[in-house]
Amino acid sequence: MTAICQLFESQAGESAARSGQSGQGFTARYDRSMRSGLVIAIALAACSSTPQTSHTRFVTVGSDAVATALAVSAQDGQLAQVFATTDDAAILAIEEHELEALSHAMHEAHGRCGGFMLHETRIDAELALLPPDAQATPDYTLRRPAIVGALLPQIEATRIQGTIAELSAMKNRYYRSESGAAASAWLAKKWASFTDRSDVTIELFDQGYPQKSVIMTIPGLTDEVVVIGGHLDSIALGGMSSNAPGADDDASGIATLTEVARVVLASELRPVRTLKFIAYAAEEIGLRGSLAIVKEFKKRRVNVVGVLQLDMTNFQGSDRDIWIIDDHTSRAQNAFLVKLIETYLPDTTWGSDRCGYACSDHAAWHAAGIPASMPFEARSRDMNRHIHSAKDTLEQSGHNAQHAAKFARLATAYAVELAQLDVAPPLVCGYALPRDTGRDVDTSILSILGLLGLVGIGWVLTSRLAPALTRQP
Repeated sequence: MTAICQLFESQAGESAARSGQSGQGFTARYDRSMRSGLVIAIALAACSSTPQTSHTRFVTVGSDAVATALAVSAQDGQLAQVFATTDDAAILAIEEHELEALSHAMHEAHGRCGGFMLHETRIDAELALLPPDAQATPDYTLRRPAIVGALLPQIEATRIQGTIAELSAMKNRYYRSESGAAASAWLAKKWASFTDRSDVTIELFDQGYPQKSVIMTIPGLTDEVVVIGGHLDSIALGGMSSNAPGADDDASGIATLTEVARVVLASELRPVRTLKFIAYAAEEIGLRGSLAIVKEFKKRRVNVVGVLQLDMTNFQGSDRDIWIIDDHTSRAQNAFLVKLIETYLPDTTWGSDRCGYACSDHAAWHAAGIPASMPFEARSRDMNRHIHSAKDTLEQSGHNAQHAAKFARLATAYAVELAQLDVAPPLVCGYALPRDTGRDVDTSILSILGLLGLVGIGWVLTSRLAPALTRQP
């Protein structure tokens, strides 16, 4: 291993020298050949002379935000170590008590909520620097205009406003606070009130701190999964003791998500693809909730084919309604969102913008090679400047949720078309007849035809042989 370390460090040193990089500790700039596999991550972790202590955490930040992170650590008189960089991001080791200050600095300097990823291990951080796997995209053909047309008028802005008001009335929803934990329980109870279906499940996903991520699952007919999410936590200076109503960031996204869930469940429609609604914990402190869920889903081989993130939906700060974030997202799925807007929301205007590294939970999915998108309430430069403070209240949005309702309609169209919502299938011999899944041949058709064939053969044999068997000799 020593020889491997020496070779790797030599290559990394040459790369750093070429790019003019320097810093405290071991710093490497990866080129394409050096980012080609897990060997790099394992070698870096094994060769490091600075092991992680109980108070040191590894984070990745955008390459444009390294100076910001170093400035945060310098306030304690000890500069954070920069271990590796790419053109997109860098790995730093910082002290755990600096995470809240880092979150605040990322917001103030770069307009990012979160703005960094907090990793369990250094190897996880190294893996985050690797280019995401090629994304396999589903068929984005629009097939359900009648169903979308029936559901969109059921979106109620007043209900979204009411949910924002209830969430923002909590002192804060900080991931380590009692009120943050209470927010998870409150939301799980609210979602449970939408249906008495036994097949719909609600899970409080435990990540090791008081606030839990909330996951509601509407099962489908295939192993493919569609995720619609937003983050449940809020933050302001002061952490657990802060006054952080978070009406826009991100009670608005959770309220939008909640209204979509209500309308879908009230419709009694059934998805072909399993549909999951997720309220992530601890987004503001390094996307901790979404990173943990992505890691668990990858471990369980959950086949997620699309993710929509709703983070800040109710402050219309720009001249257009919906802004599609086009960095750290799926180009193909973004085009699908545009198609949904232009087809089903003709009065809604849209544009494209960027938000930078790890600006919300969609980035965790994108890094794992899963198509993810985030429609945003305004251009990044025009975003709500009162977030992360006691002034993030409904007042900033005119005490209504008309803007958020546009996002709820888009997310509803997304759910119908991508999860393939349809009427409940009829049953034949206890089996659900197959529905249109967009495939040329559905194997369930063959299964049911085979079942019916066996039933027919059995009936023929019984009707012909039974009299002969019962005939007296």
